Amino acid sequence: MPKGLQEMKFRSEFEPYLLTIQHDSKKPLTKWSPQSGGDGGRNWLRRPDHFNIAVILAPYSPYFVLDIDGEKGYKNLQGLQIVYGKLPRTFVVKSPSGWHYYFRYQQGVKRSIGWLAPSIDIICHGYTLLPGSVIDGKRYEVLDDVSIVSAPNWLIRLASNTSRQIDMPAKKKTAAQYDGEDYEHRVWRARKYVEKMAPAVQGQGGHTQLLCVCHALRKKFDLDIPDCRSILCEYNTRCVPPWRLDVPRERYDFFRKLSEAEKWHG
Repeated sequence: MPKGLQEMKFRSEFEPYLLTIQHDSKKPLTKWSPQSGGDGGRNWLRRPDHFNIAVILAPYSPYFVLDIDGEKGYKNLQGLQIVYGKLPRTFVVKSPSGWHYYFRYQQGVKRSIGWLAPSIDIICHGYTLLPGSVIDGKRYEVLDDVSIVSAPNWLIRLASNTSRQIDMPAKKKTAAQYDGEDYEHRVWRARKYVEKMAPAVQGQGGHTQLLCVCHALRKKFDLDIPDCRSILCEYNTRCVPPWRLDVPRERYDFFRKLSEAEKWHG
């Protein structure tokens, strides 16, 4: 591998998929399409202080990226991991606005913006900037320099159920009108519905408000328990204070509201 790539701690497997990017930009240096492949970073190697560098992603390379945007995205990622399980250790890059987790591409994974949770995206069908790149004076840096591994099954499953939900028009419907729509669409709508609900505030009817959210998920949208839990973890980040889901007693008290909501007539 060329010395310049070694100094930037690029994985050698990236080399065939490297793409030179304009200075302080995310635009390719030359006209580019995914089918045309990369340029091996040749222009960047000649002047690494003048250009940014990117790697092409799936399906035109073996990788896709889980993009976590800011503290909101990080908290939502923690919520997903509480429900579904921890992410395996993999190659991670610190971006100016968050974190990029690299995984091996598997058939069915689709690009999505905020489908898994707010401020969490799946990046593929394009490219992403690599360490050494700089945007507005902020540098991309390697956070965990380990081998890229396959994503866990739960992430593959969630990342594969996005085709109808991306850029879905915001039509005004009552919850009762969702019965004829497919399940994944209903999950997407439920997530947007809960985002607009008031947070649960301690001392101000917080438990009742949480019951309202659970009632909407189970009764209005008729979601399965795992998907209800995922959306509730996102909702919990807005509660005051949030339930401490790493404490078994609080975790049990939080999630048992789902079963209570099925019998609740508030």
